[in-house]
Amino acid sequence: MSRRDASIVAWTLFAVSAVLGFAGTGMKVAVDGVESWHFVANDGLAIAIFLVSGVVGALVASRLPANPIGWIFIGLVVCLGLSGAADGYVELSVDQGRLGGLVPWAAWYSANVFLAFFATLVLVLLLFPDGRPPTRRWRVVLWAGGVGLGLLGASVLFQPGTLDDYPLFANPAGTDNAVVTWIGLPGFPLFLGALVASAASLVVRFRRARGVERQQLTLLMAAGILATCAFVASWFVQTLVSEDLGIAIVLVGILAIPVAIGVAMLRYRLYEIDRVISRTLVYGGLTVVLGAAYAGLVLAGQAVFSSFAGGSNLAIAVSTLVVAAFFLPARARVQRFVDRRFYRRRYDAQRTLEAFGARLREQMELDALDGDLRGVVDETMRPAHVSLWLRQEARP
Repeated sequence: MSRRDASIVAWTLFAVSAVLGFAGTGMKVAVDGVESWHFVANDGLAIAIFLVSGVVGALVASRLPANPIGWIFIGLVVCLGLSGAADGYVELSVDQGRLGGLVPWAAWYSANVFLAFFATLVLVLLLFPDGRPPTRRWRVVLWAGGVGLGLLGASVLFQPGTLDDYPLFANPAGTDNAVVTWIGLPGFPLFLGALVASAASLVVRFRRARGVERQQLTLLMAAGILATCAFVASWFVQTLVSEDLGIAIVLVGILAIPVAIGVAMLRYRLYEIDRVISRTLVYGGLTVVLGAAYAGLVLAGQAVFSSFAGGSNLAIAVSTLVVAAFFLPARARVQRFVDRRFYRRRYDAQRTLEAFGARLREQMELDALDGDLRGVVDETMRPAHVSLWLRQEARP
């Protein structure tokens, strides 16, 4: 896949996932409102992971399409976007008294999306930064992690009983079979061993690495240790203290992975830092602005349309259309703001070229254009010397 095609695919997947995720968040906020601590622990940190992972993944995938790390993050973002839409759909359906059809399956998917986090964690720790294990022998860790996560996931997905976070729904895929319980017993230690081995692979790489790669691995090793400790500590916290606090600890630990990769890009020129910074600021700021506008429009629209025309459904539809219409103008404004505040030289160069283009359409004298062109090149490119060669017309 070419870099252009990879960029289109990566950013399209991120954009679609963002639309789905924020639409689901809007539906959930419209129904339940915002409970401060519960929202931060379950939704706020998940949104942060979504934004950081999406931007980092899309940038890496667009610049290095052969490196699987970017696509791993994009896969996580797609799972999170679908989960957000499913969660909002369930909340809205429950509020309207609809508990059948696809609603239990949407709840089932949303309740089990954490498996995508575990897969992402192992893969990134093992494959960073070149997209390959340290040696061929380390491929056994990939197989062990895949088998362990498969067994653990099957045990969770088909376990009978009510769904976590959705006590109104029984697991639609639940099977009353002892095998479902027993396969999770070897799956968990197998996956946990693969997770620890993936973290250990960073140590192996670190001992062999030199220069910039060594510094990059230092950052990711710290993030991997934090994520592993958070995963282990969360089990005790959920059991002894609070389930919300345990979830928050897990999400903070997972958030450390994309943040570490982003910091490595910023500090050590991992993947063309200038473009990374610019696009991160633009699309991160744009997502926050449009997400806040969407939530505000949903709440305001629900208050306006609550007495007729379907209430919250109409508010959600109108808000989605309004935010979609403002995407391109908002992106242009945010891009200009970022360039003006953080990339002044590029902003000034662009303004100079635009002004020269306007003069070029109005100016017809060649001598005047000669001086203008030399001035534009000198101001934007800062060359040591500027020469302009003009072809003389042949004489008869």
